[in-house]
Amino acid sequence: MVIGDRLAWAHLPKAGGDATTRMFLAVPGLVRFADPPDSDDKHLPFFAREPDVEGKLLSMNIRRLPEWKLSAAHHRARHGLSPDYRPLPLPSAEELASSRDGDALLRWMTDHGRFRIDRWLRMEALEQDVLALVGELGLLNDEVAAAIRAVGRVNVGDYHQDVRATFSDVQMHRLYAGNPGWTALERELYGDLLI
Repeated sequence: MVIGDRLAWAHLPKAGGDATTRMFLAVPGLVRFADPPDSDDKHLPFFAREPDVEGKLLSMNIRRLPEWKLSAAHHRARHGLSPDYRPLPLPSAEELASSRDGDALLRWMTDHGRFRIDRWLRMEALEQDVLALVGELGLLNDEVAAAIRAVGRVNVGDYHQDVRATFSDVQMHRLYAGNPGWTALERELYGDLLI
């Protein structure tokens, strides 16, 4: 999590969070607290630090659902999960398509919608969205913009990232249907879905 005087940002896993943190840290005066990048605490939800985020503009990243699902699956297969971090078997496309964990994660991060996200940062337009947010906070100038742009991509997975090579159209429909909250959000923020 990143917390400033006016902003609180929660790190949704596998949605460009490490790059976002670096972008925020590149802005003088924005960050008052940031969880270490190697700490499990970096993925804490808003309610875990409720007194520190109260009254602030709340922000979180988002990513296209099929791309997020594929990235998360490959990350778990390579690195495992806390606390033991033992690699896990890579689920089949059919198993991934039947998962409802996208909506479950959004509910957990927002405490079932109790924390309303004021600004979503799309991973696919991360630089643009962070620049707009920093501008909204009145902290954007040429030097800051250059520092944000210099961050680039961080921790990019080395798996085959084309979701159409993994999921059939039927599986993509099932994945979206099983995660209606994420689906509605994706449609609102991107204007369409990947199907």
